[in-house]
Amino acid sequence: MKLYIMRHGQAELTASSDQQRALTIKGIEETTIVAKWLSAQQRTVDISFVSPYLRAQQTIDIVKHEYKEISHHYCLNELTPDASPASCGDVLLAYCAQHGVQSALVVSHLPLVALLVSDLCKGDIVPTFSTSSIACLDINLESWQGDLICHRSLGQILMA
Repeated sequence: MKLYIMRHGQAELTASSDQQRALTIKGIEETTIVAKWLSAQQRTVDISFVSPYLRAQQTIDIVKHEYKEISHHYCLNELTPDASPASCGDVLLAYCAQHGVQSALVVSHLPLVALLVSDLCKGDIVPTFSTSSIACLDINLESWQGDLICHRSLGQILMA
């Protein structure tokens, strides 16, 4: 199974709460670029999982606008910044295995996105995730372990 793990776009620094921080104009622009890149890389994404925080919700809305093939979308409390990567991985992979998911997209926050990649991949991989960065993992749904296929920042996508 292909698992794409994406950090939300750039968000404003302050709001009434961390959960209510919205994307900036730059965050909207960078997310649109990454969404178009993802669409060119992967024809279908069966399902998306997203944090309930506003900036992640806005990020997935942009991705879904650019990538209309995403048919199912779930908001998960397990995808907040301080969530346990092990618990999060268990929830995501159990759902994907049970439902025969071939490709999925996760939109969340630091530090969770980096720790989730590290938890799911063999070895000591802990990638850095600037805003709108995305990683692609090839996950074996029997062992729940995977390999990091690619990790792209906005700058790398723009230079390609």
